[in-house]
Amino acid sequence: MAPRLRQQAGTIGGVRVQQLAIIELAAALVLVGWTIHPAALTAAVVVAALLVVFALGRRRKIPLPEWITTVQAMKRRGKNSSAALAATQNVDPALAPVVECEPALRTYEYTTESDQRAIGFVGDGTFLTAIVQVTARDEPLRPHRGSHMLPLDVLHTALDVEDIHLESVQFVQYTQPAPAPHLPEQAVAARSYAPLQAQSQTPAVQLSWIALKLDPELCAEAIEARGGGVEGAQRSLLRAADQLVSRLTARGVRAKVLNEREVVAAVGTAVCVSPRAANGAMGGGGRAGRRTQETTRAMRCDDRWHSTYWIGRWPQLGQGGAPLAAITQLLTSTRAMASTFSLTATHGSGRLPAITGYIRLSTRSDNELTAAQNELERRSGSVKVGLVRLDREQLPGLLATLPLGGTR
Repeated sequence: MAPRLRQQAGTIGGVRVQQLAIIELAAALVLVGWTIHPAALTAAVVVAALLVVFALGRRRKIPLPEWITTVQAMKRRGKNSSAALAATQNVDPALAPVVECEPALRTYEYTTESDQRAIGFVGDGTFLTAIVQVTARDEPLRPHRGSHMLPLDVLHTALDVEDIHLESVQFVQYTQPAPAPHLPEQAVAARSYAPLQAQSQTPAVQLSWIALKLDPELCAEAIEARGGGVEGAQRSLLRAADQLVSRLTARGVRAKVLNEREVVAAVGTAVCVSPRAANGAMGGGGRAGRRTQETTRAMRCDDRWHSTYWIGRWPQLGQGGAPLAAITQLLTSTRAMASTFSLTATHGSGRLPAITGYIRLSTRSDNELTAAQNELERRSGSVKVGLVRLDREQLPGLLATLPLGGTR
């Protein structure tokens, strides 16, 4: 199945509505100048030309109007940092960095009446997300990296379950390479792993989650039929999650819906929370110190550096093309401390299947991050994957690669 990229909101073909409006304004100026006087026409043409250049010009592959928007949004996030820090009080240290980025985010727990199962959810009041952990079946030897990559149809079929219509279904894969990239080449562990890695590219750690995101406005009737309110939304989302678990089990994949404690652990793992930094997060006076910092090209969380890319162009996948597992393996096997791959399935225009993909690198230093970025960009170019680094949008990019169900 070939991915259909989800266009960003407000696009018509390759031109955004904002750009089209500016071009129309330029044309209107020329028309008004032409009807008034030749001198006015000359001035109108000059102004219109500047508007067209502004509308169609690009900076680092981003249209100028959108670039200015991202600069302003980043400034607003910086001004709101104090309020974001206050929202982390009494929040689990593993979740606190994420709450700094999204202050309204909270976790919840729901206990089923039939079997007393504890089910965890995460949301901000406008959406609710359940997380399913996916584990490959037991085998005599550890499988090769990517050998149990979920097919895209599993994500898309999970969007609609009976009368429940989800906003999105997100697959997140967190990978740590083996041997650890900070080990010198002559270290015993590095030399021992070299022959094995040359054959199998087996990672040291690989964790997979599927996040199911419910927007109550998309299935109000289903929620009302299950009791309404928050509990109705929780029951609806749990029904969709249980259905997904059943489908995965039928495919020979072990899966379970996480409880609240496991949800916090999954999000904390995906964000690469440093245990040492989490334990030392309390500053003077008992107040929590800030643990995140956004820069133009990176996101700092504890003592980790993160950089997120949007996958703007995919190669041909499926029949006659490269398998998705191979592409994922290539993108997540750089010499970074960890790599996180996110694939979010939604309904596109005409309810056609659409996907959005991101890849995030996590390292221990700025220099390591630069080296990992260069390696990732070389690898992506070799397989015709178009990556766009999310400059000035690294905070939203970080959130997009966490098992929260994808960003809006």
